[in-house]
Amino acid sequence: MRLLKRYGDALVIGRFDPTPRYRRQTESEIGIAMLTATYVLLTLSMEQKKERHFISRLLQYVQNNARRPQDIDPVYIESQLNELTRFAEARHQGKVESCLMPAVRNATRDAGLLMADLESLTRIGNAILRAVRKCLRRTLRRSTIQGKFLCRTIDMYCHNLLKRLEKEEQELLPLAQRVISSEEWFEIGSMFLTHDARNDQPCSEPQYAGLRPTGVLHRGIQFTVLR
Repeated sequence: MRLLKRYGDALVIGRFDPTPRYRRQTESEIGIAMLTATYVLLTLSMEQKKERHFISRLLQYVQNNARRPQDIDPVYIESQLNELTRFAEARHQGKVESCLMPAVRNATRDAGLLMADLESLTRIGNAILRAVRKCLRRTLRRSTIQGKFLCRTIDMYCHNLLKRLEKEEQELLPLAQRVISSEEWFEIGSMFLTHDARNDQPCSEPQYAGLRPTGVLHRGIQFTVLR
C-alpha cells in the first residue's frame, strides 16, 4: 500500500491495493481506512521532521562549543534538552510505542527482531539521558572536564535518537503499511487523537506549503488530493 502518489498534477494522499482480507469491504470503507492510515503516517512523518530539527539545533550548539567546553551555558542546554525530550519522548515516541508498535506486533510474527531493536534503543537512550542530566548539574561549576563529558553524552543521546528515527522510517513504518488491517488503522488514529489531547497539545493535520486539500473521485473511491 503506497499512501502518496502523483495523480496528474496533484499529490494524492492515498493509494490502496486491496489484499484478500479487505475484499469484502465496500469501496467507501476502504477509502476511509486508507485516509486514516494516511493521517497516521503523515502525522508521524511530520513529527520525525520536527524531532530532527530539535536534534540538529542542539547538536550544532554542542559542536560549536566543543573546543571551549568551559564556555558552554548549561542553562541554555537544559532548556533545549527539555524541549527536545518533551517532544521526542513524551509525544512522538509515546505514539510509536503505545499505538503503532503493539499493532504491528499483533499483526505479524516477523516483527520480533525489529521490536527488540527499537526497545533496546529506547533503553539505551533513557540511560544516556539520565547521564546527561546528571552531568548538567555538575557542569554548573563551569568545569572544563565536565563540559567535555557533557558534550560527548549529548552527542551520544542525539545520535541514539537519530538511529531510532531511522529504524522507524526505514523499517517500522513500511512494515506497518503492509501488515496492519483497516480496522486497526481506525483504532490507531483514535489513539493518536487521545494521546494528543492527554498531552494538552492540539492535533493538527500535516500541511504542505502552497497546497490545498481537494476531493477527487477516482475509480469509485473518494480521494483527498493536495493541489
